[in-house]
Amino acid sequence: MRQLLILLSLCLLIVSCGHTSPQDKVLLSRADSLMEAHPDSALTLLQHITDSKRLSSPDHALYALLMSQALDKNNIEVQSDSLIRIAVNYYNGAKDSALAGYAFFYLSRVEGNRENPEGRVAALLKAGTYAAKSNNYKLLGLVYSDKAREYKEQQQLDSMSHYNWLAFSAFQKAGDRRNSVVSLISIANSYYLHCQFDSALTYYCLAKKAALPLHDDLLLSSIYRLSGATYCYEKNYPMALRYFRLSVRTSDVYDYRKWINFAVTYLQIGKLDSARFYLAKCSNPHEMAPDYYRRWQELYEKKGNLRAALYFAKKDSAAKDSLNQLSLKESFAGLEKKYNYQQFAVENNHLLISNERNKWLVLLLLLCLGLAFVVILLRRNRRKRQQFNQQQTLTLKEAELRTKEQEANSLLKKQLGIQQAMLLNINDQKKEMQTQMAQASGMEKREITRVLNEKEEAISALYREIISNVDALYNHISQRLTGRYPELTAGDVLICCLLLAGFESSAIASLLEIQAKSYNMRRTTLRKRLGLTHEVNLTDFLANF
Repeated sequence: MRQLLILLSLCLLIVSCGHTSPQDKVLLSRADSLMEAHPDSALTLLQHITDSKRLSSPDHALYALLMSQALDKNNIEVQSDSLIRIAVNYYNGAKDSALAGYAFFYLSRVEGNRENPEGRVAALLKAGTYAAKSNNYKLLGLVYSDKAREYKEQQQLDSMSHYNWLAFSAFQKAGDRRNSVVSLISIANSYYLHCQFDSALTYYCLAKKAALPLHDDLLLSSIYRLSGATYCYEKNYPMALRYFRLSVRTSDVYDYRKWINFAVTYLQIGKLDSARFYLAKCSNPHEMAPDYYRRWQELYEKKGNLRAALYFAKKDSAAKDSLNQLSLKESFAGLEKKYNYQQFAVENNHLLISNERNKWLVLLLLLCLGLAFVVILLRRNRRKRQQFNQQQTLTLKEAELRTKEQEANSLLKKQLGIQQAMLLNINDQKKEMQTQMAQASGMEKREITRVLNEKEEAISALYREIISNVDALYNHISQRLTGRYPELTAGDVLICCLLLAGFESSAIASLLEIQAKSYNMRRTTLRKRLGLTHEVNLTDFLANF
């Protein structure tokens, strides 16, 4: 009993641990709806879920995905993959390809934060596979954008441009205006890196027109900053400074890039103090560290301070080495081909297995059809055999009926013959007795006695003849009756034979020269001696004896 209570307690504990409260369900739903427009509010709502481990498995996976998405959209770098792995492990292989694709996409972002380029690329390629299956255009656009970023890091500009255009097309289909603007900025950047500055400025202008209705300062600031960099490379320094100032006034996010751009422009026009001022404002150059240290080197070279220039040259080399360590050791295009080949191999293997399974299924189906055909043939043959047997049985029965009918007719003819012969004998006896009785008036008493004796002998001979004829028809029935029923009298046996000969009760009474009442009494006595009940017909009993 105690063990049963412990088991029930454990079951209740497990059930309670995997149950999502109504309040947490509301928080998850509201956070999901606010994620695109207000990711900061979505993050706040998710933070109100104090114990995510008490959520059910589907809600726990959704929480992990939404939290990773909210942190990424709020530019909060996550170094641990434990949270997003919950969503990846749950959605991987599930029917919802879109959620699985988003899980792997944000895993790639986390792997990038963890400085694991191979893991980042593997997760991104996996996200692309799920995105293609889901037909989720926004997810496809995000994957294409990150693929373009990978190609940009490896200086494969044509592939970068190709995926930027794919991303723009996907975001347009998804109706995502903000990411469409980001894709236009990336397309313009592709032209910039190809040194096609006029085309780059054209697309920066298109991006600005699309961004203005969104009132997104960060987008506008990025467009102004990149436009200024393009004018700087065209040596149109006044326009470059103008756009850099617009960028600073619009947003102070990513200001380190703007300060470096100011410094580059002032170095080009020879204003070294201004260049030094803006380089000093950049406290953390992030991924632009090599360019940042190179501008310091260029500044000190122009000032003639070769010792300081050599120091920053070494810093520049160290920053490049650090970035190279974080870059892919293998071509991203090669990794993508390798991944696609592996996917093709896996799918091909699945197809081979499926084909083998289908072959076996076809063989099994043919075997079942063959067995069914054999069973049908066997049933048809059995049915025909049964019909043949039934026909034979009917034929035999008809033959038996005809035989019995013939026997009955023959028996009836014999009975009629016996009756006619007996009637003739009786009539002859009556006529002879009448003659003798007519002549008896003049006879003596002794002569009368002799006549009567002769009469009795004649009647006895007639009875014996009747019994003999019936015995011939019914297998010595008189002997069999007396053998089984010793108490039967000769008169009882005679009545039985007369009944089998087909005589009616009135004829039998007349033949025995007794009254009908006396005959009925003798018949009743006969039934008792034979042990017959009231329901049994005497003639039928004798015929079947």
